[in-house]
Amino acid sequence: MRSERTTSSTLLRRTGPILAGLLIASATPLVLSAPAQARDDSAKMLGELNAPWALVSEQARSATRIFTAYLDLTKPPVEIGEEFNQTAIWPGMDNFDAVAKWAEANAGMGKALIDVQNCQVLGVPYGTDGVDAKFVERGLIAEVSLKDGVARAEFPYLKALETIGAYVSADMYRLCEAGKFDEAFAIGVAWARVLRQAADATTFAEKSSTMLMLCDTLSAQRDMMWTYREKIPAATFQKLGTREYPFIKPQDNERLKRLAMPEGDLVIGEAILESVFDSSGQPDGEKFAPLFASLQSESEPLTAFGASKRWSKIAGVHGSLEASTKKLNDIYDDWWRRWRMRPYDAMMALATEHSRANPVKYAAVLLVAQDIESLFELRRRLTAEVCGTVISAGICGYRAQYQKWPDKIEMAYAQFMPKRFNFDPYSREYGQLVFDYLGSSKRPIDGELGLVEATGCVLYARNGDGESGKAARHAPGGVQDDFVLWPPLRAISRGQGE
Repeated sequence: MRSERTTSSTLLRRTGPILAGLLIASATPLVLSAPAQARDDSAKMLGELNAPWALVSEQARSATRIFTAYLDLTKPPVEIGEEFNQTAIWPGMDNFDAVAKWAEANAGMGKALIDVQNCQVLGVPYGTDGVDAKFVERGLIAEVSLKDGVARAEFPYLKALETIGAYVSADMYRLCEAGKFDEAFAIGVAWARVLRQAADATTFAEKSSTMLMLCDTLSAQRDMMWTYREKIPAATFQKLGTREYPFIKPQDNERLKRLAMPEGDLVIGEAILESVFDSSGQPDGEKFAPLFASLQSESEPLTAFGASKRWSKIAGVHGSLEASTKKLNDIYDDWWRRWRMRPYDAMMALATEHSRANPVKYAAVLLVAQDIESLFELRRRLTAEVCGTVISAGICGYRAQYQKWPDKIEMAYAQFMPKRFNFDPYSREYGQLVFDYLGSSKRPIDGELGLVEATGCVLYARNGDGESGKAARHAPGGVQDDFVLWPPLRAISRGQGE
């Protein structure tokens, strides 16, 4: 029986995403050799990509106001990268005084985030038609095109979001150092809400990038809870645990059920297929082999030799445009159904439509519809981050109120956090996060930051194996070990809050 999803080629359907592999690059465009007859398929494709935003009022979209504020943002004292980003900034870093002054000088960015935190979507339009020239000049765009045989997808605006994330961490720490905790977390929660808006983007690259940014900002904010746990008032923690973090997006629940599958990649995939089939619906000899040979060589450089010859042979036996488009939609339907299920539903163990597709007859489909298993896993990690942040705020609130950690997690329910957010997305029994009260003992935890000792209590998810390892080893959203959410190991390794 078919799913509820329709098969019309529009973004208004409820579908799951397809990673149009190499076409969805955030920085480096994919350039293919032009076919003999130039053809521009961008207009139709962009119309479909932008269809969802047309249903959302400008007032309910945050991109314009955020980017306007970003244009006034001064250059950060350190270039954004591994050494300077929202998780790398903290008061003990080199040049924190300069970082704090940079944040203080750009208070307009924080005000803009608070102003747009309740918008429905970020809503960055695809293409540059009608986009303010100053946004185009600064790269605050999502540029997708399919022209003259050149497929291109670039999302330079993601770099701007990384810079804003660094600003938020810098300003939160600046305000916390001044004892202005409510002001600090007001900006932090607003930023988390904006990233949640961005995570409803319609392409895999945008969605995965912004979901990771949201994971990082929640992690960074737990660092701040730990660092200032002796100073933040119980009322502030209570507000964070009951009225702020549980409602990063009001329609979400503890499972992030309203986080949609990206649909833009399907539109791009269909446009690619349409561009290489002739009027009779068969592979066009002049376009098919050169395009897919280039695609394959970009993703698998060692296969470049002989790729064109292989694709020329495939063109002779490949499915028609109608059959290929149907297969593309079947793959999409399958992913969409799985997206709605719990991770350990029996269907999740079955082979996917993608894995069952004939690798020759549908070679082109499989190349533009690369497997997206990583997105399913990233959603689980983000779910753990959100739930872990809610519960962390709750137990900190309990401690601030009663001067001790709760012996049992139930002691903090209702007053400091909603019980429903004590949810472990990795539990095979659809159970709760693991909470261990340590009392006066310490627990060594090993991980990417080395061996650290946790005190007070430990909160963790089970990770992909579904088994509790007593938090002996930490891995954020890994296949094995445990995902330690509290205490924040990065802050402990730095000596924050000691």
